[in-house]
Amino acid sequence: MASVRLRRLSFWAAVILALAAAPARADSPACNQAQAIVDEAKSAWASGQPAHASLLARLSTARDLCPALGEAWKYSYCSAQAIGDANKARIYRDRALFNGITQLECSPGSVTVAPLPTVVRNKYALLVGVGDFADPDIPKLHFAAKDARDLRAVLVDPRYGNFPADNVRLLTDQDATRVNILKELNRLSLEAQEDDLVLLFFSSHGSPHKEGTGLQGIGYILTHDSSRQEVFLNALEFDDLASKVSTIRARRKVTLLDTCYSGQSAARGGKAMVLEGFGVGVDMAKLFLSGEGSYIITSSSANEVSFESDQLKNGYFTYYLIEALRQGAEPPTLAEVFSRLSSQVRASVARDKGAPQNPHMLPEDGKGDLRIGVVPQQLQR
Repeated sequence: MASVRLRRLSFWAAVILALAAAPARADSPACNQAQAIVDEAKSAWASGQPAHASLLARLSTARDLCPALGEAWKYSYCSAQAIGDANKARIYRDRALFNGITQLECSPGSVTVAPLPTVVRNKYALLVGVGDFADPDIPKLHFAAKDARDLRAVLVDPRYGNFPADNVRLLTDQDATRVNILKELNRLSLEAQEDDLVLLFFSSHGSPHKEGTGLQGIGYILTHDSSRQEVFLNALEFDDLASKVSTIRARRKVTLLDTCYSGQSAARGGKAMVLEGFGVGVDMAKLFLSGEGSYIITSSSANEVSFESDQLKNGYFTYYLIEALRQGAEPPTLAEVFSRLSSQVRASVARDKGAPQNPHMLPEDGKGDLRIGVVPQQLQR
């Protein structure tokens, strides 16, 4: 056991040294310049008469200078929405969420969001679970692949998920390489239409970004082929994931991350890669109504570890997510799912591990009335 622990420590030490050698994005001149442009955009919005075309041109420079600056994407979303460019607004909105923006409102009443399609035509899911890694120095996860398989079983169940089985892609362990994940994301960007629902799920180790940024501290999600010598080459970069997801046209998207990065030492069972309209009646129609539909739910808050449970034989987050999806006579809303799973995760991890684990949903100002289990038109025919 001691030799295994030392081997793992040497791996994480190498990772931390690599991170220390890289420039810190938060202190970079480029990001400071980008923040100055965002401050200009804020002032323009506060004035009540923003020149949206000019703002978008300036914010394009900010996004190029500092791609992980969430506010640059947020104000780009607001101006694109204000001038009626719905496609760019959708992309900017998703990138804002993936870069940690919690509130999407620019100023009260300033942006009118185009309503979602009133029905869900089809549903797609990509489920990724990686517990076995090609590099033996990366600690294994006991239940990450099982997390993905168990969630798939619920999603294709007509009592709960109502996803067409052929539309649920599962990548676990050896199949969950960076290339295979990107291929599936590319497929979704080609197949999913605006009136579809897309669910993405990742259960694996998280690691810090080489420049110190990412949603809840996650810069990379480890894939099967992530390695000690090429962490930044073979892992799935969070910025790249955000970019690919934002090209998926579906107006309803839910991304679930049972993975984390924490600055703390990883406790046993932790997942942090650290030193440690077709004939729809009134009753059915209400299941299709939703607010603006892109959401991200993370399994823990910043500086917390996401845990697995030997007793539950899943990650705590995934286990209670599945339990929440099974509740109710009709498919629960995303807000209902999140409320149930977050309270149960907090209580169970505190009891079993003596540690905090607080799931988080973005955006915080979203309605959350999207229903993952809605019956799509494709299955009603």
